[in-house]
Amino acid sequence: MKIRYFLFFLLVIIISCTEKKENEIQNNIELKIIKADTLEKIIQPEKQIIIIEQPKQDITKKMEYKKFTKGIYLTAYTINTPKYYTILDSAEAAGINTLIFDLKNMNGHIFLRMQKTGFLTSENIKPIVDIEEVVKTAHERNMRAVARVVMFHDQLTAQRDSTLRPENIDGEVWKESKRKKASWLDSSNLQVQNTLLDIIEVIAKKGVDEIQMDYVRFPTQGKISEAVFAFQKEDSLKAKTDSTYIFRQKSDIIMNFVSRAKMICDKYNVTLTADVFAIVSWQRFADINATGQDIEKMTKHLNAIHPMIYSSHFAKDFGYRENLHNEPYFIVYKGSVLSKKYADSNCRIIPYIQSNSWKVNYGYDYIAGQIQAVIDSDSDGYILWNASNRYYQTFRWIKDFDNLN
Repeated sequence: MKIRYFLFFLLVIIISCTEKKENEIQNNIELKIIKADTLEKIIQPEKQIIIIEQPKQDITKKMEYKKFTKGIYLTAYTINTPKYYTILDSAEAAGINTLIFDLKNMNGHIFLRMQKTGFLTSENIKPIVDIEEVVKTAHERNMRAVARVVMFHDQLTAQRDSTLRPENIDGEVWKESKRKKASWLDSSNLQVQNTLLDIIEVIAKKGVDEIQMDYVRFPTQGKISEAVFAFQKEDSLKAKTDSTYIFRQKSDIIMNFVSRAKMICDKYNVTLTADVFAIVSWQRFADINATGQDIEKMTKHLNAIHPMIYSSHFAKDFGYRENLHNEPYFIVYKGSVLSKKYADSNCRIIPYIQSNSWKVNYGYDYIAGQIQAVIDSDSDGYILWNASNRYYQTFRWIKDFDNLN
């Protein structure tokens, strides 16, 4: 009998110890979520490890484009400061849904890592922007990520290589001003164009939703009548051997360049847009002839244009207005309606609007007037421009405007 009790108690002890061991094993199972691209070898023989690979975010997934655009512009330098995330959070709270950020600026700096190609040297390349990270942070806030890329205005290259600039009619090299350093490249020079298209293709592969071309035009300052561009020299040579040859216009050069950029962007499912010089919205012959920005021609190859219609950039008596600088509704409405009139029906109109106090009485009424003009002109949105990236007060005014409307 005693033996029976002893065997019974021994069995109970064995079962209890077994259950305890199983519980210890179960408790030692670590559920680790480890990113696939940072997975390290883990040596823990006593523990069972379940590894769940977190799928990489597909940054190539494009954000919705057809909704009303509310955008802000940020420099590459702002993106590299702690306030970048604060700005994005404040922008999101104000309903901003589009982030435009510099990847090539007017100075000729390129803010991404890429191989030197064409006219690029190490002087141009300043890789301070992590494009994939910018796209990720924008998408996390339901914002489209738009890369702003300056085209033919390039101070570094223009000053380094005079062969890429227009010629003067006297055979010397042309520049905009005798007092200032050169800033413009020859917009029709094929080496210039091909290098810029290479940059566009590199960026298009990085997962951005859109590439926005700025300064996609010819220079307008200085003695333009004395500038001779590459395409004009080529046309003159062809006309000597062909009396029927039709000379090209600057607008033909810009249209062709834009169409080549569009083919690249289409290959990577990237939207292509372009900024338009303010006065060009009126499409006067003299302005088209000077800039090469013929809206009808350009917009056949663009998803949107961004007329840069700031009241501060017009002459005070433009449009027979007494105080044009402080009548933002008039200039934004007029410029937007005219842009829409001349643009291809498939091309959206999303003007840049002034978000700073330069030459104007900037306040709630000023920003509200511009936004109301965008709405009344049936445009597709707006982008705030502040070169210093100071938007906090503007965000508050936008929220007030939206609450009242």
